[in-house]
Amino acid sequence: MLRTITKHFRRLRHEKRGVSNVIVVMLSLVLIVVVVSNVVLWSYQMNQFDWEKMQEKIEISNVESVKRSWWFTNEKEYIVNVGSYLNGTYTDTWVADNIYETFREESSPLFYNPSGYTLGESTKYVSGTARDLVTDNGAYMVFRSYSSVFSAQTVYAHRESTIIAGTSYYQVKLNNADAFGINLEALASTTGRKLLGRFIYPLTGITEIPANTWTLYYRAYKTGPLTVAHCDVDIVIRKSDGNIRTSIATDVANSVSLDTSWSTVSSTYSWSHYVIADETDFLEVDYYAHVTNGQANKHVYLRTDDSSLPVDDQTRLVGIMLPSTYAVEVELAGSSSIQDWQSLTWTFDSAFTIGNVNVTLQLYNYNASQYPTMGDGYISYISSSTSNTDEAKSQTISLNPTNFRSLAGEWRIKILAVKETISQFDLEVDWVEFKVTSQNSYTLDIRGEFILDLSIFPLAYIHSIEIQILYRANDSLENWSLKAYNWTEEEYSYAGFNSTEHYPSTEFTYYEANLTSAWQSYVQSNGMIRAKFCDKEPDSNQTTIDIDFWGVRIIIDGAKFQIKNKGSTTSRIVAIWVINATTHQRYGANFFLNSGEKADYIRADIFLPMDNFTVKVVTERGNIGVFGSEQT
Repeated sequence: MLRTITKHFRRLRHEKRGVSNVIVVMLSLVLIVVVVSNVVLWSYQMNQFDWEKMQEKIEISNVESVKRSWWFTNEKEYIVNVGSYLNGTYTDTWVADNIYETFREESSPLFYNPSGYTLGESTKYVSGTARDLVTDNGAYMVFRSYSSVFSAQTVYAHRESTIIAGTSYYQVKLNNADAFGINLEALASTTGRKLLGRFIYPLTGITEIPANTWTLYYRAYKTGPLTVAHCDVDIVIRKSDGNIRTSIATDVANSVSLDTSWSTVSSTYSWSHYVIADETDFLEVDYYAHVTNGQANKHVYLRTDDSSLPVDDQTRLVGIMLPSTYAVEVELAGSSSIQDWQSLTWTFDSAFTIGNVNVTLQLYNYNASQYPTMGDGYISYISSSTSNTDEAKSQTISLNPTNFRSLAGEWRIKILAVKETISQFDLEVDWVEFKVTSQNSYTLDIRGEFILDLSIFPLAYIHSIEIQILYRANDSLENWSLKAYNWTEEEYSYAGFNSTEHYPSTEFTYYEANLTSAWQSYVQSNGMIRAKFCDKEPDSNQTTIDIDFWGVRIIIDGAKFQIKNKGSTTSRIVAIWVINATTHQRYGANFFLNSGEKADYIRADIFLPMDNFTVKVVTERGNIGVFGSEQT
């Protein structure tokens, strides 16, 4: 039995060796097949590449300097802002071929917005521009109020009682502290003049302090038998950085001699009219103790935080003329059409940084040569009790609406906002609009969007932009305009144009406009130019416009390569070399040319030498086309 088992083990061992040998042989065959197939495939590919390379033939027929790109046309249907579409399609305006798209003027309400402003009295401009008034979008034009009415006020020497100009409570600074603060007492224990207390009043929102007689009340006392002890005052205007701007008075408003118990003494000072140089300044009143024959441990005290006492016993300044009313006065101006109006709706949308402001809006009546005080052209209201709340006020005028424009179409709105307060406030104007309806207000406004290929014409190599339209009109009596959207100013404008108006013809006529040196503001980062074609102003004739061509092109100083593929396969040009006696410059390219195709390849970033030069174009397969100039 044991012999039989051993025999079987030996046979199994022998068979495993055989299987291993078979596996090794099979793997070797697989590797040989893979290697051979790869070699065959590589050989085939090499032969295919060589065959394709031999079939490719690139020829450069001409190279010349070029000043303009091709035309970029609208890639989608035009947007008709005002007017109507009649027939045709935007693709009919891609080439000048007498196949056109037609639009017609329509009667529509006309909308106008302010273009400028004039400040009244001491109102200050803060921020924003007239273009912020075009839409109700929370972008404001901001004006700051001025102190319009002053009244004699009392300022106390404790923070709980008085607010100056809407800021925090006025501040007290003592001689033994290096920061604004409050303390009950200050002292002087030696002979001489010693600072007891410093009261600093912010002048934010105050443009002037009118002349008046001030009365200063001190709550003070001395200890011990000091021969002389009294208080006096220095008055200065101090800058926000701590430096003195103006020394108003020194050692004035002297009090009588102090007693050895708390008492309230007073003195007066005649303040002269003062115009505030900077509203970040402070009015500073410094209280001093004047001591003769001072003795150790004998002191003079000034009580500052004495709101617990009756008013008559509190340290205070009476008679200082401070604002009690603030006001904003602004006049907005604009222009409009001059045809007959059926009605006028004017709208004013604004907010205030304080509640319950008395607001008067007046629309100038050119027929009466004055601002009305009631009726048409007059709106009066109290603003919202909540600050920074937008409110739109509107009025429609149907009787003699043209009284509210000049013969040239000018109009004006006056805003007066007043509030009895010691807090300065701002007027935030969001939207101001003139809406006019007219029976004969025919107008047309069409918008197109043109995308420049900045991969071929980088912004750095553009000199200018040219806009061209080929059109005709059945009415040759009104002017037409090409406008472009200024992405910086966020408005359509003529700025930078060499042409702003065009007289049409009943035959197709070209109208060109050049953006000149200001073109950068009219091109978005993706190459978009947004252009508008519109009549200068509405009229009583309903005009029909045919547009045969409308495009935009780039003014450059580049090169044009006329290339033909004479081979039987599609070629891809990957590089261009420009060579002369001093230059050996390579430019990357990515230009495909089908078999038998001839095309112009324009590059804005390639400048051709003035002397003789050679141009080489290199394909992806390594073939080269050569052109040699003979320029002198």
